[in-house]
Amino acid sequence: METSITTRDGLRLWAETFGSRRDPAVLLVMGGTAPGIVWPDELCRRLAAQGFFVVRYDHRDTGRSDKSPEEYDLSVPASDAAEVITGLGLDAAHVVGQSFGGMVAQLLALERRELVRSLVLLSSSPDANGDVRRPPRTGLPGPRRPMLERVARLTESPPRGPEESLAAAVDGWRVLVGPAVPFDHAYWADLVRRVGARGSDPDTSGRHLTALDRTPPLTGRLPALDVPTLVVHGEQDPVFPPEHGEELRRVIPRARLWRMAGMGHIFPPHWSSTMCALIVDHLRRSRSDR
Repeated sequence: METSITTRDGLRLWAETFGSRRDPAVLLVMGGTAPGIVWPDELCRRLAAQGFFVVRYDHRDTGRSDKSPEEYDLSVPASDAAEVITGLGLDAAHVVGQSFGGMVAQLLALERRELVRSLVLLSSSPDANGDVRRPPRTGLPGPRRPMLERVARLTESPPRGPEESLAAAVDGWRVLVGPAVPFDHAYWADLVRRVGARGSDPDTSGRHLTALDRTPPLTGRLPALDVPTLVVHGEQDPVFPPEHGEELRRVIPRARLWRMAGMGHIFPPHWSSTMCALIVDHLRRSRSDR
């Protein structure tokens, strides 16, 4: 079911739910510049079938959500995530964050602990820059060569026209999925088209990258996090090498780390059953620990 939530500053956020409201809630927080539909439909349906009320939503400045009148730091999308939870009438949610969304989830748990039952941090980090060509501020390793080469290609030869833009966007997903697993070109091309159809000019999603630059590293704050946390990190991640996942496990008390062989920065849709099993196992462990 599709709905919208109005934030305190008057913006409307698009959201979609799966499953029964009587079940424990799971909030899916997507990565930067990407709308909520990047979460695979299959994952959402599988989680709902396992007895969870699943929510995915579009960050401000993406998809069908409103554009912000100004730039911001990560505290704003973290506040948006809180307002999605409360706006749907939920008392709390398990929060699953991908990349930038994982940093939003960390900040949400630090600032609104009462709203977060547990965390799953996929391909995330405690420290990231908006410009991937600059190394993290805390000394963690920067992006790997495939990501840097993609940025260089876009800088040297920006796509012109719809066909080149489609090809460039699909190539971006290919880099993020990584070379170790089959790449479903038709799936990602269709996703690019659907994402494009949801957006509107001007594209202000780049404000997410500015938000990263405006936010100090979270490393020093994370030892205060008392939320059951699972870190899932791909060994082939071209954006945040595995040391980023190791750092999250190190600084978050009692966090568990699951390193995924062959996974890049984002899991392919045909891994939805595997990701669902990992997430559900953690959520059920978290409920038994409470």
